[in-house]
Amino acid sequence: MDAPPTESLFTMNMGTSGIVVEETSGSPQSLVDEAAILYASGQADTVEHLLKDILDKGDRRAWLMLFDLYGIQNREKEFEQLALDYAMRFETSPPVWQKIGGNGAAKLQQAQATSLELPGLLDKKATATLREGVAATAKNAVVRIDFSGIAMVDEAGADECARILAAARKAKRKLQVSGVDRLIALLQDLNRATHSRAVHWLLLLELYQTLGQEENFEDLAVDYAVRFEVSPPSWSEVQAAEVVQAPPAESYDDALQLSGEITPANDSALQQFGSYAATHNDVLVDLTQVTRVDYASVSQFISVLMQCLGSGKTITLRGHNALIHELFRVMGIDQLVQLVPHHPD
Repeated sequence: MDAPPTESLFTMNMGTSGIVVEETSGSPQSLVDEAAILYASGQADTVEHLLKDILDKGDRRAWLMLFDLYGIQNREKEFEQLALDYAMRFETSPPVWQKIGGNGAAKLQQAQATSLELPGLLDKKATATLREGVAATAKNAVVRIDFSGIAMVDEAGADECARILAAARKAKRKLQVSGVDRLIALLQDLNRATHSRAVHWLLLLELYQTLGQEENFEDLAVDYAVRFEVSPPSWSEVQAAEVVQAPPAESYDDALQLSGEITPANDSALQQFGSYAATHNDVLVDLTQVTRVDYASVSQFISVLMQCLGSGKTITLRGHNALIHELFRVMGIDQLVQLVPHHPD
């Protein structure tokens, strides 16, 4: 295995006289640190092998880094296998498949999609609005459904939502969904209750079908048949809906949106960062679509941050993947700016 770079690691803290930047030479302190630096150095294959080797140590950071590596590389099959292993290891819901990054055409398609945001209570009224929205969308257009705001699901809402999704699937509608992992977790909790309702099970089955998660569907179908003593729905081979990033709460703010890789050969992102920071006191940078920050660009990245901090500005970096988050932590960036990563701590 190639050794990670060891030339310079930066640590930063707030000294009594202001911001102090210390440059130290040495090796990473952990295998997670090593993986973060190797990825920043463009050694993705080595990173994958390293992360796989340390998964059994139970450090969730390594798991999240591997999830995001598969998301960046558009390797859904490997992601779903990792998700099954994660669920068994930690006995909790794994991240939901989502491709990280992408080209401008894909982002334009998302922007042009009809977006239907469901309210906190999924009831008959909410699903009536959903049905109308789907019906009003052209047959060849993408329909995006945002489930992230749902906190409660009543029986009528569950039944209608399952019917709407089934109808869209049978009509071969193009669907994008966001926040679906929250709804799945909510339904799983409802289904564990002593007096669980069949409609909640059926909605969860339809969600698994919509997402193309056949193994989850079949496992739940068996449990459903045992629980209610009736035949479960059958799996259908259809095109799965695309999972996309839920719009952040700050979706209407003035954040700078960066994308792609930040490298010495592609430093336009840092130029945008500097120009944006010059005209904003509250510097808010969205890194959701950034796939990698190159190790050779970190010093310049820190330089832009230091200029902002020296001018008394506040800085928030949000939406970045786990590989970038661990790099930021290794380099001490977490000591001076607010980090809101894609996977919250």
